Amino acid sequence: MEVQIGGLIGLYGGAVIGILCWWFGRHMAKKQGGLDELHAHIWQKARAISWFFTLASIYLLLTLIIFGMELRAPIVLAIIMVVHMTSYGFTGMILSINMNMEEPLKPSRVLFGLFIVALSVICFAILSFTTGNWWFLLASVPPNTIGIIFALTPERSGEDHA
Repeated sequence: MEVQIGGLIGLYGGAVIGILCWWFGRHMAKKQGGLDELHAHIWQKARAISWFFTLASIYLLLTLIIFGMELRAPIVLAIIMVVHMTSYGFTGMILSINMNMEEPLKPSRVLFGLFIVALSVICFAILSFTTGNWWFLLASVPPNTIGIIFALTPERSGEDHA
């Protein structure tokens, strides 16, 4: 059995950095009085919503396995963890922005932006799977960025252009 040092560094280094960032963020929010009931509600709702994304990814992965794709357990678990953590973070960010804006984001813009992100990730993941070249996933970064920016920016009204 071969031990992959880079994998161990990424796995545990990422966890340590994530925990430190979480602690630092909470420490700064506590100093500024940001850990209130609204904060707790937003992140509890984000956690609940992220489980729907996780469930969808589990169903998708099981469907791929049923259709004959051979997936190993570490890859499946990594995909599920990434889907869960990113959906938790993005959902919390969207809810936080919505709760703190004068005019909330339009759900249609958020859904369209997230659709762009999902479509680009799916297309480039399929391209990566079929070619065996994982560098194609990097090509999904520009459309993902556009989708996130589109989802998280409020629509400008005609009065703002004057």
